[in-house]
Amino acid sequence: LQYWATVFNSLTVICNRETPNHRDHSLIPECFDILTSVGNYLNAWMSMPSLQLEFRYDLWGMIAFSGRIVRHGVHAVEGDWIAWAWYMKDAVH
Repeated sequence: LQYWATVFNSLTVICNRETPNHRDHSLIPECFDILTSVGNYLNAWMSMPSLQLEFRYDLWGMIAFSGRIVRHGVHAVEGDWIAWAWYMKDAVH
């Protein structure tokens, strides 16, 4: 691409997967990640055990946080869903 149309330098697309709790150690700690989901699904929850929080991750839901600092994961859902995560990796400049 000649031009990159976002401030983020990385994108991950996740389809119909549970994501175990983890931290993303290759990300820049000062930057927030943005996660968005779409699809036909029920009962989606994102957990942030290091903060003792759980959020409903509803259709067209969006969550922003530092994936390097905050341990996070998404529980299995009922139905079909796609989530995309925009973030800044430290090694990509």
